[in-house]
Amino acid sequence: MRLKVKTDIRHESIVTAVAFIRTGKQYELYSCSDDKKIWKWTAHDGSPVGELCALDVYCNDLHWVGQGNMDSFAVCCSDGTFRLVNKNGREEKKVEAHTVQSMPAAVICLRLSYDGSAIATAGEDSSVKVWSRSGMLRSTIAQMSHPVYSVAWSPDSEHLLFASERKLYIKSIQAGQRSVEWKAADGIVLQIDWSPVNNLIVSGAEDCRYKVWDAYGRLMFTSAPLDHVVTAVKWSPNGKYFAVGSYNVLKLCDRTGWSYCREQLDSGSIFSISWFHDGTQIACGGGNGSVSFASLVDRSVASHNLEASIDENNTISVRSVADDSVEELDHRDRVVDMALGPSGHLVVTTSSQCFVYTANAWSNPHVEDLKEPAHLIIMCPYHFCLVDTLGINLYSYEGRMISTVKYPGLRVELLNHLTLSICRDTLALVDPSNPKIVRLFDALSGRPLGTELTHRLEVIGLGLNQHGAGADRKLALLDRNRDLYVTPVHKPDFQKLGAMVDTFLWNDTTDMLVGLTDMKLNTWLYPSTVFIDKDLLPLTIMTTNAQDAGKYAELMNFTGSHVTLRRADGSKCALYISPYPTLLYQLHDKGHWDKAIRLCRFVKLPEMWATVAAMSMHVRELNTVEIALAAIDQVDKVHFIGHINKLPDEVLKSAELALLCRKPDEAVQILLQNRRIYRAIKMYIRLHRWEDALHLAVQNKSHVDTVLAYREQHLKELDHEENHPEFKQAASSIGPIDWAQIKAKIETEKEDERREAGLA
Repeated sequence: MRLKVKTDIRHESIVTAVAFIRTGKQYELYSCSDDKKIWKWTAHDGSPVGELCALDVYCNDLHWVGQGNMDSFAVCCSDGTFRLVNKNGREEKKVEAHTVQSMPAAVICLRLSYDGSAIATAGEDSSVKVWSRSGMLRSTIAQMSHPVYSVAWSPDSEHLLFASERKLYIKSIQAGQRSVEWKAADGIVLQIDWSPVNNLIVSGAEDCRYKVWDAYGRLMFTSAPLDHVVTAVKWSPNGKYFAVGSYNVLKLCDRTGWSYCREQLDSGSIFSISWFHDGTQIACGGGNGSVSFASLVDRSVASHNLEASIDENNTISVRSVADDSVEELDHRDRVVDMALGPSGHLVVTTSSQCFVYTANAWSNPHVEDLKEPAHLIIMCPYHFCLVDTLGINLYSYEGRMISTVKYPGLRVELLNHLTLSICRDTLALVDPSNPKIVRLFDALSGRPLGTELTHRLEVIGLGLNQHGAGADRKLALLDRNRDLYVTPVHKPDFQKLGAMVDTFLWNDTTDMLVGLTDMKLNTWLYPSTVFIDKDLLPLTIMTTNAQDAGKYAELMNFTGSHVTLRRADGSKCALYISPYPTLLYQLHDKGHWDKAIRLCRFVKLPEMWATVAAMSMHVRELNTVEIALAAIDQVDKVHFIGHINKLPDEVLKSAELALLCRKPDEAVQILLQNRRIYRAIKMYIRLHRWEDALHLAVQNKSHVDTVLAYREQHLKELDHEENHPEFKQAASSIGPIDWAQIKAKIETEKEDERREAGLA
């Protein structure tokens, strides 16, 4: 990826700020300078429209504050004021903002909150203030000892990040909340930005370095020193990239910090950077009065044996590694985004249309008109979704709209590929307003699936499995502590798979899950094992050395037995797992358990045997379970499976299998639903849940004497006396225990069970 740069000089002095502003349905660029003039530029090609207006004071920053029908922007000035100016250049309001000892102090920076409700300003008087959009002072957030050069809002618009001297500060706009501060550089911090999409912070300082931080002040990346001071930093709207400006230099960087490209400009120091709303263009204000426009070109995506790249003429070249063929796909409008799916489809979005290409018919794409440009594409083998300002739209690969997902309060601009996932029948997203909540929707209708899932910590990543359907649908999520959990979608039950997981990914055709943990690639061959038998879960994990991945690597693809990850420096690394689990899934889907056993005997991997045991236990293929458990020396479980096989009917087998899976309440419920009262009571007795056994017997007026008899026998073996009041009361009402009568009653019930099962 690189930048194609165009530069034009219209101002007579330093360009202190540039900003893309939406007026109606069109976008325009505005620039302000120390020549006290504001210029207007066209957004699509960077040509100047003309001088919008001239002010009577120097301008330090410019930011759009319009909302709804209000098309206006705010300019902060050197006379201690900020002014609201409409799109026609008329000054609508002048606000006295910052003073020092009754003298005006320059307003250095200004930012509108992401929810559009407040404006933050900072200035030479070393204070940070919050205002309403109409210019009414709400509060003074901080009073520092040195000027504040930059300010940014948190994604939830509840906190402010600002830079003073060498430190960064995060303070709540609500009084009484604890603040966070940390040393960020060896020189004065000049510029900061906080991405609402990935929740990361980037800073640039006079020590000639730019750094990436998380929201808690932990350093994620630090650059090598540049030749000159870093004077501008800005995140892209989608949170994938950020731009860095210095003297005659513009750098495009990945969210992890490494650089895509470095462009030499003839602009002097870059004092301001603004991204176009679709993330394809950058505008920069230079120290020599220039305004530079940079377009992202040579973007590329890859999947399976296909690689697609786009040039500066909006032509996409698709290369097939299999036969080294190349297809050229021309587009009239600027390509906003593109994605290659696991099913061999290429989805391309422009400002007004969506093109869906198929690998065997590149010349005949399905074309769909878009009401709004899409800023995010998420794909699965069955369909894809486009995220725009109106909501989340799901499409088939024939270009037909399937459904639309929206709900009150949804902030689609904060979604990314980590917080949104789709599969054949479900769409899951992390609620941007409350990251602890995961919302689930039916992919085919767009309607919510019951209640949302609530996790105990903020969720930073999620993914739906692509294998199976309906009850087999599972959701994996990664929380703020880097703990990986999995839960069924239709019956929430959060179970922990691993800790300190950096990144994870589902396989595109099976239920395998991979995760990077401490320089190791862990592969959970059958994550559902955690719901079946937790003892088997560690035995189903394959571990591969991933020292080459380094820190902050990201998993890109998991296809078959091939895993592709991207290192922190941007290079890609290919890893491989055993191909046999994929073959095992094929046999599992066809129900060929005898062949699965032969495969495991040939491979002789304990992980394969444990996976077969869990899979067959899930579908109640008990003979296979017994063989697989014996192969991994699970003697106690083999004996219990032998006990289950001797039971007379399926009801008892299901209950005992649920007990083996450590679900005693479910086992008892199975028995009660089929009116097996004695068996349910006896299960409670085996589990030493004596009170539950007595309550069930009293409730059904059956086998109270049985419970008391077993209780008496148990206490006699322990040499204890009965002291429980409920058992004393029951014993006084029943009288002496008659074991012969109890055994006869039990045998009668067992005979009835055998008769019903046809075994009598």
